[in-house]
Amino acid sequence: CNVTDYLLVHGAGQGAWSWGRVWGHMTAPVEHPPRLYAPKRAGRVYPLDLPGHGTDADRDTAGVRLEECVHAIIRSVEREGLKNVVLVGHGFAGSLVLQAAGKLPQPPKRVVLVAGVMPSGQSTMLGALPQRTQAGFRLLSALSKLSRQRLRLPRSLISGRLCNGMDPMEVVQVMGLFGPLPTRVLKTRIPLDEWRLPCPVTYVVLTQDRLMPPELQERMANRVPGVEIASLASCHQVMLYRPRELADLLLRYS
Repeated sequence: CNVTDYLLVHGAGQGAWSWGRVWGHMTAPVEHPPRLYAPKRAGRVYPLDLPGHGTDADRDTAGVRLEECVHAIIRSVEREGLKNVVLVGHGFAGSLVLQAAGKLPQPPKRVVLVAGVMPSGQSTMLGALPQRTQAGFRLLSALSKLSRQRLRLPRSLISGRLCNGMDPMEVVQVMGLFGPLPTRVLKTRIPLDEWRLPCPVTYVVLTQDRLMPPELQERMANRVPGVEIASLASCHQVMLYRPRELADLLLRYS
C-alpha cells in the first residue's frame, strides 16, 4: 500500500519547532524485536515554517499575506515530493491548509484541523475568535504601534490560555520561541466557499483549550460538510502537552 506523508503547519506566531515532539513520536524507529501488532508509522513527516515564522522570523511577519502562506504550503508539498499527503493545520493554519488542499494538483489524502480557526461567511480569522480575545488583540495592536515593536503574544496569555495545564518549567522553556504575529493574515477576509474540499476532513477539538472554547471549535468544525470530529483532553498547545496522543491520532490516517 502507499506510504502516507504528512505536512505539519503551525499556529500564529509559532514555527516548525512546535511540532518537534509530535515529529519524534511519528518517526521513531520500529522497535526490535518487533511486536506482534506494531504501531502504525508515517512515511515522511515535514514540519513547515510559514513565511515570517520560525527560521524566517527576521522578515516583517506583520506584512505577510495570506496568499503567501497558502502558496508556501503548496510549494512544500511539491518541493519535498510528499505523496499521499495528510495536511495538518494547527490554530490559524486550519484555514490555510483548507485553501491549499483545494489548489494542490493532486488532492491530499486528508486534512486534519487541530483546533483550526475557520471563519464563517466573509469574516476574518480574528473575527472568528471570542470577543474577549478580539478586544485583547486590538489593545495589543495599539500598544505595539505606540512602542514601534512587532506584535507578540504576551507571556501571561501564552502561559494562561495557550499552555494552561502544562508544567510551569516547560512553559518557561518554550516561552522565548513564540514569535511575532502575522497581523495582516489574521485580518484578511476568507470566502466561505473555500471549505468545499476534494478530500475527507477531520477536526480535532481540544477540550481544555482556553484560547478557543471547545463549543466554538465544534461550531467551526461543523462548517465543513461531512467532517469527522475527534477530541483530545488538552490545552491549545497540544503538540507540547500531549504530543504522543496527537501523534497516535494522526497516525490513524497512515
